[in-house]
Formats: sequence, structure tokens, C-alpha cells
Amino acid sequence: MTMKIALNAQQIAPNLSAKYIYLRAIGTSDFPAIKAYRQDPENCRYIRPAENDAKTMEIVDQLSQPWHFSVGHWNGLAICLQSDHSLVGEIAFRIEDWQNQRAELGYRLSGEVAGQGIGTEAANLLVDYLFQELGFFKLMARCDPRNIASFRIMEKLGFIREAFFKQHYLIGGEWTDQYDYGLLFNTWLARHHHKTNKNHYS
Repeated sequence: MTMKIALNAQQIAPNLSAKYIYLRAIGTSDFPAIKAYRQDPENCRYIRPAENDAKTMEIVDQLSQPWHFSVGHWNGLAICLQSDHSLVGEIAFRIEDWQNQRAELGYRLSGEVAGQGIGTEAANLLVDYLFQELGFFKLMARCDPRNIASFRIMEKLGFIREAFFKQHYLIGGEWTDQYDYGLLFNTWLARHHHKTNKNHYS
């Protein structure tokens, strides 16, 4: 298996669609919607302290750029509802290790859509794209163990908990733990084929 992209290449963010949501490029006009959840203390509880306007705008500016496939650079997509086209979150990835074809996945959702399966549907779209279209061999995702909603998304998509790090990050003056999850291409492929066959014969 080889990568289908070149290191340091650029690409326009794709549009990806599912039943209840779609993913599209982020624009600077999305700042108000993104600010609403990134500056919500409850939403940021297990991630990092709530941001100020300048920090949020810096992130929106970065994620609004064309995708750039350099190590460590985050490339993102807006999560929007099919029903009314409102932006309810963001999902992003970065190349963690080019030689070993490994990327990290991350996502943020508005509390207004918590528990509705939106995060799972969005993550499923991007995971499929990263394996099928870009050629990654392994995807990683990380979260605070108290962020149950976050790691449940990973587990629903077949990610396996591979590591637990005690007091790994200092966030808002508090030392926090971390779960590391991983999903291999072969595991994803087996689940993808099973899902396809199940849908075909149902």
C-alpha cells in the first residue's frame, strides 16, 4: 500500500456527503458558528481552555486554506446539517508520520447536536476518505478519558484503544490523562466490506 498524495502537495478541500450531514470547506464567514462552540467552557471542558476571538480566528484562517499535506499541518472540514445547512462542528486531520503513512484525526461539535450521531457520521466520512482516497495505513485519535462521547465515536468506527497516558497534558492548570486510539487500514477494509455486503443482501 502506498500513499496516493505527495508530501507537501496542496489540494482543495473535498465535499463529502452522508444521510444527515455533509462536510465542506471551511471559510472565514464560518467564524461566528465556530466561535460559539470553541468559546463555550462546557464544550472545551476536556480539550483545552475556551479560546478568545483572536485564537479562534487564527484557527479558522488556517482551516480555511487549501489542504496542505505537510507533517503536522491540520486540514479541516466544516460539519453541516443536511436539513438546514447550519454548521455544527469541524473535523480535521494531520499527517503524523509520512514514512509510516499515519495520520491523526480530531473533531469538535456544538453541544446542540450532542448525542445525535452527527460526530460518528462525520468521522466515518473522513475516515473513508483518508483510507480510500489518500492512502493512509493507520489513523490515530486521542482524547481525555472523561470525554466519553469522543471515544465512543472512535469505538463505533472500529478504532482500538492502544494506550493510556497518565497525567499527560496540563490543561487549564489541571494535569489530564489521555487515551490513544488507532485504526488500521486492513481493519477498516474488513469492516467496510462487511457493511457493504450486509447492505447488499438486506
